[in-house]
Amino acid sequence: MKKERTLTIPTDDLIPVPDPDRPEGLTSIGRTIFVRGEIRSSEHLIIEGRVEGSVIVPDHGLAIAKYGNVSSEVMARTVTVLGTVRGKLTATERVELLPSGQVEGRIVTASLIMDEGSYFKGVVDPTLRDTVLAVSRHRFKQGVDHT
Repeated sequence: MKKERTLTIPTDDLIPVPDPDRPEGLTSIGRTIFVRGEIRSSEHLIIEGRVEGSVIVPDHGLAIAKYGNVSSEVMARTVTVLGTVRGKLTATERVELLPSGQVEGRIVTASLIMDEGSYFKGVVDPTLRDTVLAVSRHRFKQGVDHT
C-alpha cells in the first residue's frame, strides 16, 4: 500500500518574496543545495542553502535566508542577512543584518543597518565602496562575456 506524504513548508523563517508581476526576476537556492564556486546573477537572489565561493549580484538584491550560509566574497546592490556570512560583504546601497543574521569579516557599504539581536564581528569600511564596485562589475562583465 502506498503511503501518502504531506509536504509542509515553514514560512516563519523565509523572507517575503517580491511581486512576481514585477519585470525583475527572482532566483532561489534552496535549503538542501550546496554550491562550491562562483554564482553570478542578473536578478534578485535568495540563498537558503550553503555557498562556498563568490556571489555576485551587481544590480539587484541578495538575501541570505535564516538557514543560508555563505563563505567567501559577496557583492550586490543590497544585501539582507538573516543567516550567516563569513568573508567580505560589499553592497552599493546597503547591508541589513536582521535579528537572526550573523556576519564575520569585512563589510564595505555606504549604509549598514543592524537590528537588535544580529551579530557582527569584523571591520566596516564605507570608503572602498566605489573601488570595490568597479572591480566587481568588471569581473561580472568578463564572466558574462566568456559564457
